[in-house]
Amino acid sequence: MLNNSFLHIPGFTIYEEEELWASGVTTWAQAINSDRLDSKQVRFLERSTQALNERDSIFFNERFTARERWRLLPDFENEIAFLDIETTGLWKDAYITMCGILDATGFNAYVRGDNLDDLVSILDEYKLVVTFNGISFDIPWLKKELGPILNDTAHVDLMHILRNVGLIGGLKKIERICGLDRGDDLSLLSGRDAVSLWNMAQEGEPHALETLIRYNAEDVSSLPILTEVAYKRNSLGTPMAKYQFLPPARFDTSLLPYDSGLVRYLCRSATK
Repeated sequence: MLNNSFLHIPGFTIYEEEELWASGVTTWAQAINSDRLDSKQVRFLERSTQALNERDSIFFNERFTARERWRLLPDFENEIAFLDIETTGLWKDAYITMCGILDATGFNAYVRGDNLDDLVSILDEYKLVVTFNGISFDIPWLKKELGPILNDTAHVDLMHILRNVGLIGGLKKIERICGLDRGDDLSLLSGRDAVSLWNMAQEGEPHALETLIRYNAEDVSSLPILTEVAYKRNSLGTPMAKYQFLPPARFDTSLLPYDSGLVRYLCRSATK
């Protein structure tokens, strides 16, 4: 957990952190009462204790690199939004079509032209947002469309913390490496197909939007599982390993409808 971490202390290295743990000092309270840190470092840990008590996740977000933010997960596990967006492409005039969010209450879809703007206030409710490649993709797109959001919310990008433990590639590739099976044909679709589904919906195809939402929900629903994997592997051999990170966010995507005929059509089109 966070109070086992010292890497956020300015100038502190991972080797110094490991030496501190090896000496038997594994918590902030122990470090503050030891002779292992200088007075400036002690004051910083006292400020860290205050920030954690105040649930100030952004304090830690700004002091851990993207590769080390897995350390924030246990302390904010009940206040996490797992998030994924869909867009019409990557070019200048492209836009967000929908955003899926999974939290402890379940999955919700925010769709352009319906409730997408609700995200401005909804995202303020969370202390932590978890994405896959969100540093480069999801968060910049959301800020481009919705303005200065998530200024007080920490961000864990799974892509970066999975790389720490040798899991490299796209979301679906990493799912396969970890033995995750979605159990339906939607896993055959790609981001390009998500664009096609949105365009079909705008043209009046009756089941295209629900299929797009289900496609997004499956991506989002895998994030908590991969986050557990990332935390377990990153924390191995550290004092944080004693905590079993189990985010309460879970959703059975089979509850959402989709059109298997549309999926087959898109798959055939991709092979032509």
